[in-house]
Formats: sequence, C-alpha cells, structure tokens
Amino acid sequence: MAEPTKRKNFSEAEDVMLLKQTIADEPYKQEHGKVMEQWEKLADARVASPDFSRKNITAKTAQNRVNALIAAANKKNTAAKRLSGVTESHSEKDQLLDELIMRMDEYKAEKMAKKKLKNEQTIASENAGKKIRRIAVERLKRCREEADGVANDSPSRNNKFAKLAEILKTQKEQELAMRREQWEQERQDR
Repeated sequence: MAEPTKRKNFSEAEDVMLLKQTIADEPYKQEHGKVMEQWEKLADARVASPDFSRKNITAKTAQNRVNALIAAANKKNTAAKRLSGVTESHSEKDQLLDELIMRMDEYKAEKMAKKKLKNEQTIASENAGKKIRRIAVERLKRCREEADGVANDSPSRNNKFAKLAEILKTQKEQELAMRREQWEQERQDR
C-alpha cells in the first residue's frame, strides 16, 4: 500500500516566490477561458524552480493559495485602517501582496472603464440610429403628402436654413446682452 503524503503548509519563502511569479505572469489579466492555462504555466514554472520545495503544485492549488493570501491581506488592511497611530511592520510578502492587490484593482478599474466606454458608444450608436430613422420617416411622410397634393406644413430646405439662421441670430443677441450685463456689473463694481 502506498504511503499517504503528509499535508504540508506553504512556507513564507514559498508564498513570496508564488507571489513574485503571479506578479510577473499576471494570470488575472487573461481573457475568459485562458485564465487556468496561465495558472497552469505559473504552477509549472514554480515546480521547475529548484528553490521551490513543492513539486506537486497544480494550477488550482496555486490560484487558491494566491486568493487566500489576497483575502487575508485585505482583511488585515481593513483591520489596520481601523487602528490609528499604530505602526506595523511590512515584510516582503506584505509588500508583494499590496502590489498584487493594487495591480488587480487597476486592471479591474481599467476593464470597467473599457466596458463603460463600450456601453456609451453603443448607446450613442443606437441614438444616432433612432435619429436617422426619425428623419427618414419624416422625409417619407413629406414625399407622400407632396404626392397626394396635400399642403406641406413641414419646413422645406430653404425654411430650415432660415430657421437655423434665426436661431443663431437670437443666440448671438443673447450672448451680447449677457456681455453687456457683465460690463455693466464690472463698471458698477469699480
């Protein structure tokens, strides 16, 4: 009968090596479906290293260990925020964890910004499509009315330009009136 393997906890040095490899490989940045492949490469790199004592580490073990370290670091950081004025020592492991957490947060923020931009572009595209459809329907109605001989109440092209010129003129007059008020106010303030 084969002798059962003894359960072994990760040492501080193994955690540091695993964190360094995680920071270098950045498996959390992989696209959907490729994450475990990257963790597998990370685990293989650690097993191949002569300094790493664990020779049976799997991708899932490495991922779970890093996630456990991150969860513990987050818990420690929230507890440290509550304590005021207490100095605490930072080991290499703590610094690596802080760097990894910062990189992961930056990546998440970047990913969310890209998603938000894509949503805004989609909404703008949909709004442009609605506007184009509305204009097309108006043109179609106008063409039908003209074909039926009905009086055309919708503005013609010349009327549109006239209305646009009128709007620009009123806007300019409002700007001038506002400037006059500012000048008057400045003169009174002196």
